Amino acid sequence: MRDEMDEASEVGHSEFLAKLLVPVGIAGHVLFYDVLPAALTWIAGSPKGLDLFSAFEQPSLRRLAGMGVFLSVIAAVITTESVTRLARPFRVTHFLATVVLIGAALFPSLADWHRVRLGLTPEQFALLQAYCYLALKVAVGMLVGATVSWILLTRYVALPSRRPQYQRK
Repeated sequence: MRDEMDEASEVGHSEFLAKLLVPVGIAGHVLFYDVLPAALTWIAGSPKGLDLFSAFEQPSLRRLAGMGVFLSVIAAVITTESVTRLARPFRVTHFLATVVLIGAALFPSLADWHRVRLGLTPEQFALLQAYCYLALKVAVGMLVGATVSWILLTRYVALPSRRPQYQRK
């Protein structure tokens, strides 16, 4: 009789722990797969963080800074979820395409430093520069999301065993 009560008590505890682990797992997923890439992207691009983009921001582009950080954060979260949860790998070709996108997005800012207007009126050049600035922010968000995904996915990769595996004959 006592053993049956202990077994019922143990089953009740294990069911309670299983129910408790569900919200803990959800919170961990949201923390690592959503909040972490969003925070890293915000820190990299925000004027209150590292402000890595301050060299490329003209006074006219400062109005877009908030939208750029928002788009960058969204790109990082979508890339992280896409690579990890949906199992869409971020391959070397995707990485190289993102790097080319960053280079193309930097081109108007680099041309402006050298006072090259590419045959555009000042208004057209400002519009081109604004769209390229937003594309730059999105591409950086994608790289941050892919990097976080690569780090998070390494925990699922099984390391090779150092023990010799013997087979029965």
